[in-house]
Amino acid sequence: MNVVFAPDWRQGVPYQRLLAEALGRQGIQVSYLEGYKRIFPLRRLLATKPCDVLHLHWPEAYYPRKGDAWDWFRRARFAFDLRGALRHCALATTAHNLHAHNRKTEAFAERNTRAAHTLARVIFAHSPVAKERLVEAFGLPPEKVCVIPHGDLSVTLGAPVSQGEARTALSLGAGKLALIFGAVEPYKGQEEVIRWWKEHRPPATLAIVGKPESPEYAAHLESLIGDTPGIVTRFGWLSDEQLRLWLGAADAAIFNYREIFTSGAANLARSWGLPMLLPARLDTVTLGEPTPTVRRFTDFADFGARLREALEIPADFGAAAGWRQECSWDEVARVTAEAYRSHCQRAK
Repeated sequence: MNVVFAPDWRQGVPYQRLLAEALGRQGIQVSYLEGYKRIFPLRRLLATKPCDVLHLHWPEAYYPRKGDAWDWFRRARFAFDLRGALRHCALATTAHNLHAHNRKTEAFAERNTRAAHTLARVIFAHSPVAKERLVEAFGLPPEKVCVIPHGDLSVTLGAPVSQGEARTALSLGAGKLALIFGAVEPYKGQEEVIRWWKEHRPPATLAIVGKPESPEYAAHLESLIGDTPGIVTRFGWLSDEQLRLWLGAADAAIFNYREIFTSGAANLARSWGLPMLLPARLDTVTLGEPTPTVRRFTDFADFGARLREALEIPADFGAAAGWRQECSWDEVARVTAEAYRSHCQRAK
């Protein structure tokens, strides 16, 4: 079976590459829909890349927002373009998000997500709760949605280093360290954490590390922090080696997404054995709970108590071995390959 992953976003996240390699061990040949063409990008790109299954991961790549007069047309044409691209292959989708980040209110955006899932023979979701939300939001048949683990992103980082070694490499001092890592974007709720830190001054340092969505947003956060002691920022793209060091240096990770459907970063922290805090409202993100390293807070009234608990739990990479096995890419690929064969070969 030949499968094409689209778009080719291997440069941004390792998810597609790791899944493709594991699918290869299942006898599934995976290639990528590279580049972009004007007018009808999916139809034109796929015409040169025959396949059995088009596996669409992030549909919004084919109606990009460029801030010009053509944005409306790009969104309006998507469903028609996708139908044309599927004349000779089946469609699978992965619901990494319920809606594209920061784009839900755009004209045609929700319709485009609905069109992709409606046309798909199988839809992959990363938790049972995520499946329920998809079925409810888009009126999908439950049997069409297949739940798969997210996949263990720690495999790209190598073995952990000691906390002391990591802090020396990063020029960090002693004391408790809470970490917010990954792309720095408004939907991740950094502002609320910063305001709480400024007001309560806990005996711990908050480190916000990663690449901001824009220089303006970075400046906004720096202005909000001001000269507050106990908050540091390291803005910029995180290499695998830098991420490994920050995970090793931290005592806990914080995730305060305003909304999220799947969190690769939270799954990574869980695989690393790093204690973490995240809101109870993010119920589509499931992390093998109950488990001591995952602390849910209801709101910022109980955030401080949960933070104190998390900071007292030792990080333990070895203790997370069972979770890493459950989320192994070979397990993800096994379920994915079975779904391709049972859903995508029908009525061909």
